[in-house]
Amino acid sequence: MHHTAITSIENPGSVALTAKWRTALIACVVIGVLAFAGGLAADPARAWHNYLVGYFLFLCWGLFGVFFAALNHAVNATWVIVVRRVAEGMSWFLPVAFVLFLFMLPGLKHIFPWAAGEQFADPTKQRWLSLPYFAARHILFFFLWIFFAWKIVGLSLKQDATGDVLLSKKMIRWSIAFMPIFAGTFSLAAFDLMMSLQPEWSSTIFGVYCFAGLFQSGLALLTILFIILKRQGALANVATPSHLKDLGTLLFAFTIFMTYIGFSQFMLIWYANLPEETVFFASRMQGGWEYLFLSLVVFKFVIPFFGLLSQAAKKNEKWLLAICVVVLIGQYLDIYWLTMPTVRESFVPFSWMEIGTLLGFIGLFGLAVSGFFAKHPVLAARDPRVLQSVNWRFWE
Repeated sequence: MHHTAITSIENPGSVALTAKWRTALIACVVIGVLAFAGGLAADPARAWHNYLVGYFLFLCWGLFGVFFAALNHAVNATWVIVVRRVAEGMSWFLPVAFVLFLFMLPGLKHIFPWAAGEQFADPTKQRWLSLPYFAARHILFFFLWIFFAWKIVGLSLKQDATGDVLLSKKMIRWSIAFMPIFAGTFSLAAFDLMMSLQPEWSSTIFGVYCFAGLFQSGLALLTILFIILKRQGALANVATPSHLKDLGTLLFAFTIFMTYIGFSQFMLIWYANLPEETVFFASRMQGGWEYLFLSLVVFKFVIPFFGLLSQAAKKNEKWLLAICVVVLIGQYLDIYWLTMPTVRESFVPFSWMEIGTLLGFIGLFGLAVSGFFAKHPVLAARDPRVLQSVNWRFWE
């Protein structure tokens, strides 16, 4: 079906939260604080591990925002310009994540065995897994992440104000520079925050596995936010089924990638059957944790893969929204499965502690992202190729 191409657009401007939604997000933060405080009194180890689950989950989504924007600048993509500002808004959580990291430092002894005094025969490993080195390198990571987010998103916002087409080339250069820095820093952060929960275990593919989860779930969250802004009206005149289809196609592709990486890691460790490698999966394949593992296959592969096979499914807004919610649930369960077996050998059922802590992080993330959209336009309306993006595949 053909349509008349759009020849001009108006900047939709910023979008402020309604009082009801802002109150709801603040209530989530309050519930989270109370749940975490109650958890510290009842079971400090479990409370801090839940904190780590929420922290790593939402840190990944903040990093996804700046990475996705940088990736599309680096490859000079056109269709994604309508979507890009939504990803840029997600990156606004990174300064909040830095504060949350600093708050986590006193609780590291409840999370990581090396922070509680475990000694290693290897002096290099002992030095690497020490609080001063851990804190110093993560502060460096945050400096780099926030700096590049500030440069890339800042140039995009500056282009909104000035219309300077040369800023697009600057964004491309900064984005290309960010790619290898992101790859290295995120891999090290994933090793520190997830792998060192059992420091005797190692996997060379683990960083890629965490990145695959970041990108798959980040795409799902980006799609949800894009649909919300479309329904709210801010992007109603520029968002088309073609944009939804392309987001759904990316989600489908990275569902396959996520599954491939996850299977490769598991299969190689299972086949080699080395004690220093199997210890990680052995503790997560018994005591009820094996059922949570099987649920990951359903939430992160079966449902999104078969649910997004057809082109029609990718364009169906309600269906795509439902699939994305499933993927987000799967990512939370994945990080929970990676983290919580170090607290209990048998499955730790979800309770007020898990639900309340998660709500707290949802509230903080929602307030940070909505704060960005309340101050800045939700569309990069003065990007020189924005009309090409708006008219992307106009025959849906």
